[in-house]
Amino acid sequence: MKINSKRIWFLFGLSFLMHCIVVLLIGHYKQPVLWENGMIADYLFSGRGFCGDFSVIGEPTSWQAPAYPYLLFWTWKLFGKGVAAYLFISFLQCLALASMLWPVTALSRRWFPRVPELIVQVLVLFAPLYLWYGTRLHHTAFVMAFQPWILWGWLVWAHRSIPGALSVGVGTGLVALIQPVILAVFGIIGIALLVSTLVSRAWTQSLCLVCAGMAVLLTLTPWTLRNYKTQGRLLLIKDSFGKEFWMGNNPHATGTGYAIGGTEEITNLYPPECFSKRGLIREMDLMDAMGSEAASWISLHPLQFLKLTACKLWWMWTVPPKDRVRSTGAAEAILFRSVYLFYWAGILGLSVVGMTRSRPACEYGYVLLVFVLLYSLVYGLTHVGQARFRGEIEYIFFPAAAAGIFSLWGMLLSFRDKSLKQ
Repeated sequence: MKINSKRIWFLFGLSFLMHCIVVLLIGHYKQPVLWENGMIADYLFSGRGFCGDFSVIGEPTSWQAPAYPYLLFWTWKLFGKGVAAYLFISFLQCLALASMLWPVTALSRRWFPRVPELIVQVLVLFAPLYLWYGTRLHHTAFVMAFQPWILWGWLVWAHRSIPGALSVGVGTGLVALIQPVILAVFGIIGIALLVSTLVSRAWTQSLCLVCAGMAVLLTLTPWTLRNYKTQGRLLLIKDSFGKEFWMGNNPHATGTGYAIGGTEEITNLYPPECFSKRGLIREMDLMDAMGSEAASWISLHPLQFLKLTACKLWWMWTVPPKDRVRSTGAAEAILFRSVYLFYWAGILGLSVVGMTRSRPACEYGYVLLVFVLLYSLVYGLTHVGQARFRGEIEYIFFPAAAAGIFSLWGMLLSFRDKSLKQ
């Protein structure tokens, strides 16, 4: 059965309109916060190249993935640094987020074929994180939007034909240039698919999957070569792990990126010892030094590390304590805490119902496990506390949540019918 084309186009238009209205109401584009992406884009715009200030001022950087800084740069080139540029990017993000309706619907039908597609479409339509992150001038909106497209591509198109495989591989590489974490997730999924086709001796499908993997690497190669030339080491996309690792594992670590109270980042209030060399050594050397400090702290405090990691894993899939999340600036973790808590508790609860009562395809269980374990590993080792960390993969729970709603609705109707017969 095909997806209802007329309805999904209508919902796409409605979703795009809703996102645009939220953008205009929030008004972030008037004085946006651009974070590290904006700093790098400023260097690009001034003609000094892909540079940053993490250690030596204006040195070539590999602190951030390149896609979003270049998007800012080219938008400034077209519209200038002002409201028009930021509105354009915001509406582009709204368009991307609205497009999620297609792959999430397709995935839901693949895994829970008996569940009406409208349910998962409504979940995507009103998901508060998607509405909110369309208003942030940050790469998160694109990561949220493109992940389900890439997942659908690997599960359905990567093994069907060489052109399809190349398209999926290039798409994966481009999204990885926005958020490199996805390489681990889709790498595992791609390898699992390849092993499956090799075991079943589906040689044509195996060749397609190999081509998809090669396309990923070829897409990343130009940026990898740039990193090798500027940093003198092999970096596929970026290297900020040392910093993130230290933020989550140090004598003053709270489990999030912020000190108790949420007013200051942990690196600002309690800087690592190696920051005494900041500005004197290269960015990569400073990242390495932060990572070494974190590793030393772990080796000296293994029980504290395990306890803190357990807390981070719990907070990753629930909500961190209020005094450990950012309380300055937009501070969405404080402003929308109740909304996030209610919404996420509902999604989790409905997902449990959907998984236990609707018997999804086995593939769904495997894919869900990969996402949960990989993201738990990344943020368990580093730090949690920002909704966007989990928000990037929340869509993976929507098909099960939709199945849970459908199951509960069926139980309610059955109970009503029994009551009427009595």
